[in-house]
Amino acid sequence: MMENEHDTYEANAFRRHRHDVLNELQLIRGYLQLGQMERALGVVDRTAGWLQSLTNWQTSSDSVGEWLMWEAATCPNLLLQKINVTGEPGAEFLTRFAAWLRRVNDGAAQQGVRLEISVTLAEASACVRGRSGQPFVVDTDWLKAFPMIAFDVVDSGNATEVRG
Repeated sequence: MMENEHDTYEANAFRRHRHDVLNELQLIRGYLQLGQMERALGVVDRTAGWLQSLTNWQTSSDSVGEWLMWEAATCPNLLLQKINVTGEPGAEFLTRFAAWLRRVNDGAAQQGVRLEISVTLAEASACVRGRSGQPFVVDTDWLKAFPMIAFDVVDSGNATEVRG
């Protein structure tokens, strides 16, 4: 085994993913110990939805699907509903898109929101439509940091569009 094999991109992503899954299991355990079956089942359903969305990322495209799946594995507040890849996104754009995913996931986590997203990826741009059952406040710094990503969120019937 190579000395730095444990520091591969996939290994680091898996460690972050494992941490998030273990957190979910701890929540389930706690709710069960407190006799709160409905809340425990809610966490089970939420976790199952997130894990299923990883399959959507993985099977999205031969060239980018697996790489994006590793990124999405560290974004438990984003559930991919569907993805359309038009053209061949470049490595630099995919790196920026992954950073955007992490930032949106962090914002959703801070707000206690889960976003269901549909993504269209092109060679150097993306259009992401999100849906949430709760209000979601978009960080306006995203406009400056990620001008190549159009982001549209519908929450509880209200639409908020953010375009770079």
